[in-house]
Amino acid sequence: MKKLLLIAIVTLAAFLRLWNLGNVPPSASMDEASIGYNAYSVSKIGVDEYGVFPLISQRAYDDWRRSTYLLLVVPFVTIFNLQVTAVRLPAVILSIITVWATYQIVYHLFSKQTANAQNVGLLVSFLLTISPWHIYISRLGHESNAYLSFLVLGVMFFLKDRLLTALLFFALSIISYYAGQIFVPLFGLGLLAIYRASYKKFVVPLLVFTPFLIFIFWSIFSPSALVRFQGTSAFDLTQKKITNGKIFVENYVSHFKIKWLFTNSGRESFKVPNMGFLYVWELPFILIGIIAFLFHRDINTRGKQLVFLWFVLGPLPASVATQTPHAMRSYAFLPTWQIFTAFGLLSVYAALRRINTLSLVVFIFLIAVSLQSFYRNYYVVFPKEQSRSFLYALSKAIPYAVAREDQYGKIVFSNADQTYQSYMMYLYYTRFDPGMYQRLGGTKSGGYAETHSIGKYDFRPIIWKQEKPASRTLYIGNVKDFPDNAVTAARFYLLDGTPALSAVSVEP
Repeated sequence: MKKLLLIAIVTLAAFLRLWNLGNVPPSASMDEASIGYNAYSVSKIGVDEYGVFPLISQRAYDDWRRSTYLLLVVPFVTIFNLQVTAVRLPAVILSIITVWATYQIVYHLFSKQTANAQNVGLLVSFLLTISPWHIYISRLGHESNAYLSFLVLGVMFFLKDRLLTALLFFALSIISYYAGQIFVPLFGLGLLAIYRASYKKFVVPLLVFTPFLIFIFWSIFSPSALVRFQGTSAFDLTQKKITNGKIFVENYVSHFKIKWLFTNSGRESFKVPNMGFLYVWELPFILIGIIAFLFHRDINTRGKQLVFLWFVLGPLPASVATQTPHAMRSYAFLPTWQIFTAFGLLSVYAALRRINTLSLVVFIFLIAVSLQSFYRNYYVVFPKEQSRSFLYALSKAIPYAVAREDQYGKIVFSNADQTYQSYMMYLYYTRFDPGMYQRLGGTKSGGYAETHSIGKYDFRPIIWKQEKPASRTLYIGNVKDFPDNAVTAARFYLLDGTPALSAVSVEP
């Protein structure tokens, strides 16, 4: 029966993450376009847009992303061609595996009661399955998914005493996302301290893995990694240490604020409309669950220390960076919130023995209402409300321009606001031949202010007063890029009906 329940939970996780994957989110984000096209380029000619093989890091928009997820996408674009579903599928598959692995972790945390371990494991994996935080990010083709999934798998194999396999997944987590470079080494040191009484079993795996650990250490402090750190660091090295310390504490604490976790004041990043990262009803159970977990007799002290270490370190990578609180950089918070929620629910259920049936009915009702609300807000409201964040209008403007390119001597795309990194979006949506792109010179710099030229296409700021075309030219830019008297050939809208881009045809 328990196995069937686990299969049902994993099936539900798969449905919630695969359903309408190509249309929700509504179009490829800038990051997905970059990962997708560069994976496509590697699959075709063995190098990325810069003409190099992205072994550890990929230059992308001059922000030097880790390449692990990009390389995972390569076989998918090879099989399914360059489309957003192929870019997102590895993330979805990893997230489904994470749900299953979370069950295994919770099961192994118990040292005394096998039956109860299964029940708690099922409940935690179910809560992760329906988590708005996990579902939202797991449907994005982003490297943070590999970071979390490999971390969870590492913990699972660690608890199963398969230490070499655990080290392999911890290493993959480190090189998947920059947050892993902070979280995983500290987490690993914490595990060594917690399980120090069993130190002998760590010796051989660590010795075998030492060369790889040295390679990872080098990658963490490589010039490209430091560029990424400097670009996102929240600290000002010209300030006193006490000032930076205050910034760190404020950033860290911000990840525990009830408003950030449980509500959505507007179009907040990585949040489902009208919802927080956690369901509001989870709050009391989390508070009860933390206490219940701490004093639970069926979990040994080391297991408790492991979970609390995980929980405390979760927001640490985001706390040293800008834009806090940050859902992706604190993604390793999961699944600790779900573990505490599960213990809170089970504690309340046990305390209400006389009305167990009623409490079970209430719980089922809460889940039904939550799923109904999530389905509507994510699959219906979210694409319309946040299509701006995914450059939806540009996904329509590019095919429009390509279909008419023979009519123009020059086509100019803006590269600001709703046309950010339009050069990459063009490469992605046209599936531009990577070999041809390299023969044209490839990408020299992917910085946000950089201009690009690909054949008759220019990707640059449109300053209307200074435009003096030498041939018939099609301009595609933000509505504000053109004067009111400009003759608009076409207009491209966001899914909420807001006009975002205009196409203007100009004769010399």
